[in-house]
Amino acid sequence: MLVCLLLALGGRVARADEPLQPTPEQQKLANEYPRVILVTMGVGALIWERHGHIALCIEYEDRKQNACYNYGIGDFFHPVKMFWGFFRGNGSFWVGEMDPGSMLGIYKHADRTIWVQPLPLTQEQKAKVIAKLKFDILEDNKYYSYDHFWDNCTTRVRDILDDATDHAFSKMVVETDDRTYRDLAREGFYGMKIPSVITDLAMGRVTDRVPSYYERMFLPDYLREAVVTLWHVQPVAIYERKGVPAVLETEMRLADPKRSTAEKAALQENLDHLNSAGSGRVIFLFIIILMTASAWATRLWGRFQRVGLAFAVIPPAFLGTVFLFLAIISPLPYVRWNETCLALMPFDFLLLFLKGDRRKSYARGRTVMLVLLLLLNIINVIRAPIWTAIFWALIPNATVGFLPEKVAPAAKAASGESKKAA
Repeated sequence: MLVCLLLALGGRVARADEPLQPTPEQQKLANEYPRVILVTMGVGALIWERHGHIALCIEYEDRKQNACYNYGIGDFFHPVKMFWGFFRGNGSFWVGEMDPGSMLGIYKHADRTIWVQPLPLTQEQKAKVIAKLKFDILEDNKYYSYDHFWDNCTTRVRDILDDATDHAFSKMVVETDDRTYRDLAREGFYGMKIPSVITDLAMGRVTDRVPSYYERMFLPDYLREAVVTLWHVQPVAIYERKGVPAVLETEMRLADPKRSTAEKAALQENLDHLNSAGSGRVIFLFIIILMTASAWATRLWGRFQRVGLAFAVIPPAFLGTVFLFLAIISPLPYVRWNETCLALMPFDFLLLFLKGDRRKSYARGRTVMLVLLLLLNIINVIRAPIWTAIFWALIPNATVGFLPEKVAPAAKAASGESKKAA
């Protein structure tokens, strides 16, 4: 059995003590060969491992035929090429058929928790799942354009299971909270500070929609949970992460069904505190204030004003150029329709080249625009949390547009001497 194979890797089976269990008929279906097993992996240390992973494994009576199907394979050894393909939608990810021991050994080596759930599918449903997996690994079919929210390794598995079960997953009606796609994406980065700020700036307005329960299954945790809700098949942890950050440790303890209601309430309060402290927005704002201080400090001093302005303008204008370029070339909706492009703009480079009244007029116009954006952000017309980006562009523009320019003493003396000579 696949579970025995996984135990040979050193894993420990820890079955959840849940009152709801699969019916005898469901247990019989789950144990009949071939067995279809949902495998989910917890988070890892690397940034692209922070939302977990998933695979489907097929176990046959002849163990030599056992195989796992992994839809999350990419060329991580050439990240520039891979990410360019991701932004261009050029099929930078693919599905691969892997030996179960080899695949799960990779995730154990990366110290990522591994759960298995044998699915109670009929023989007809299993045949549909296997046929689809075999079709997808063909050379002409295996590549796909990865989309983090709507077409990723988890949604591919979800859709295969949904299609095979007469849309049992998409028909589920489960009450959810008001977290948006952006919120769900950000949660994976809690404790990493800067990456969570990136979710504020790099993701556009379409991620501010609240997904349905089925749509939430773009994350492995929700698909694993849906299997429990639909069939009462409890996940079996065959390997548990050893190095656990504070947020993940709290989440794992909260997921333990043996915890009392009072314990869960205390753990949830602690988790909320850790999450709110981990957004990194305050730190990012502090960095922005330091990076833009050169603009107003040199203006008040009356020296090196162009150099000071350059230090303040170049980083946000460059980032605005990157976001605008990606919005033009990418088919991804959350990259294309990004309100950050209104806050960080390449046109702010003009502050370094325009002179006199023209520069002041541009700066004042941009300041008015940025203040309006900030007001729209405050009243939630613009839901994306882009206020840090707004301040990043606002400080140098307001400095040029409204802060009087101080003339250095040496320049005043030179001006006075020239007037005397005249």
